[in-house]
Amino acid sequence: MADTVSPRPLRRRRMAILVAALAAVTALACWGAYRWAEAEARAALTLNGDLRLGLYASSIRNAVGRYDYLPFLLARDHEVLDLLDAPSDLRRDAVNRRLETANAAAGSAALYVVDRSGLALAASNWADPAQSFIGHTYDFRPYFRQAVETGSGRYFGIGVTTGLPGYFLSHAVRQGETLTGVAVVKIDLEPVQRDWAAGGERVLVTDENGIVFLSSHAEWKYRALRPLPGAVTDRLAQTRQYDRSDLPPLGLHDGPLMENGARLVSLPISGPEASRRAFLMQELALPEFGWTIRFLSDLEPVKAEATGAAILTAMGILLLAAATALGWQRRQTLRLQREARVTLERRVEERTAELLTANRILRDAQEELVQAGKLAALGQMSAALAHEINQPLAAIRTFVASTRLLAERGETAMVRDNLAMIGDLAERMALLSGHLKEFARKGPARVEAVPVARAMDRALALLASRLREEEVQVDRSIPPDARVRGDAVRLEQVFVNLLRNAADAMEGSGDRRLTLTATRNAEGWEIRIRDTGTGIAEAHQFQLFDPFFTTKEVGQGLGLGLSLSYGIVRDFGGTLRAENNPEGGACFVVQLPEAQ
Repeated sequence: MADTVSPRPLRRRRMAILVAALAAVTALACWGAYRWAEAEARAALTLNGDLRLGLYASSIRNAVGRYDYLPFLLARDHEVLDLLDAPSDLRRDAVNRRLETANAAAGSAALYVVDRSGLALAASNWADPAQSFIGHTYDFRPYFRQAVETGSGRYFGIGVTTGLPGYFLSHAVRQGETLTGVAVVKIDLEPVQRDWAAGGERVLVTDENGIVFLSSHAEWKYRALRPLPGAVTDRLAQTRQYDRSDLPPLGLHDGPLMENGARLVSLPISGPEASRRAFLMQELALPEFGWTIRFLSDLEPVKAEATGAAILTAMGILLLAAATALGWQRRQTLRLQREARVTLERRVEERTAELLTANRILRDAQEELVQAGKLAALGQMSAALAHEINQPLAAIRTFVASTRLLAERGETAMVRDNLAMIGDLAERMALLSGHLKEFARKGPARVEAVPVARAMDRALALLASRLREEEVQVDRSIPPDARVRGDAVRLEQVFVNLLRNAADAMEGSGDRRLTLTATRNAEGWEIRIRDTGTGIAEAHQFQLFDPFFTTKEVGQGLGLGLSLSYGIVRDFGGTLRAENNPEGGACFVVQLPEAQ
């Protein structure tokens, strides 16, 4: 009798083959899903890094670009030229005060002037003996040699006098073809990297030698990406670029270069358990500075997303296998079919719960990738805002003084009026400061229909006390339907600047009269502010709207009012010009488009 093969071992062998095949397919599919998800996540990470690098480059260029005109202007200042031509204590004192005022207005770290031997003759920090540059020699600094050789220079380094880092911009001062000295501005870049640190990202900037001098992490600063050659360390010691820093290696280990130009690297991470962590490093050169920005992206979210994709793939294959097994089992007996249905429903519920959990993990990982730190370096206070807020502050002080006297006399009605005016001025100051918030949001300037008469009334109210005290007569002829495109607060500031200048010009006049008119023309509304002052000297006609130009005594103005007013009117799509009246005095003409 022939031996018969039992079906049970055969089914077991078939089942083992199916399980092995399913395991192989699952492993291959999971590996492919992991690689695909990793590549997609890394591509998204690279795209985000490119965007962040562009923003960081813009923040550096903007931080430096705000001041690159200062050395050029100082090199042409007549007081600076006189000091370099024939130094004296009187001229040095005048230039010191001029530099101090200009530095405070511009918001730079320091302004100073050195002679052609490199000796500092005048500086904005002259009043601080411990920090003053005066009397120190800087001929060994590259920015000095660059200015002497090429006319201008750029250089980052730690100050040998103050011990504080900064970016130096220099410009040669010449009289004819003769070099007489160098004008220098020092820019503080510390606020830029503080904004980076607040964003929670990892960014660093290196010089041409691979030395980190700006970074979102303080422990990375003044460290070299790789060990420095002896010639480089000798040159740095000579120029004292980083003062006496040892410049130890950062500990960066290079990995493979990716196809998109990024590189896998690893860095030691400080903390309770010091370890190395892998990052995706992207670079962007700043050729005008000779610097390179490097952005490090954490690869942990990439691994989490790729792992989530592999888990989802495995679960999908298992669900498909379960469905196939269910179809086979349904061809069995009704009892097995009912049992299989119960088993399948239970397994589907479990797999569905796992799928939802995996989906949540994947969604969280994707949100972490998409969420990037916000660009800081924004919202910096400018000289323009300080100039604008000073006027309502002065008016508030005047109203407070008069209110105190009125309260002592018991004149409650006038006290209430004064308090209402103080409240209005405070609200105006809040509106003025609100401009910075709008700029920080990078939103467009608010443009609305502004009644000219109302804006002029508010400007006159701010100056009412002075006009009464100086017995200035005001003649107004502004139609109530005169409405222009612009921003109410900024237009009022233009009027305040022009009215104050007119009042200043009439201080020595016997007949003090302001004539304010508004007429419609083909371009919109022409607003004229005439005074009976001394008029505009012919030599000053082409300098009126230049920043820091003023005919007033030192300490009575920064020379910013007309320059700011010109910029505001231009932003509204209008023009601002000045002319002399035939009968005497000056006239400022504001042309603005009519509001529809």
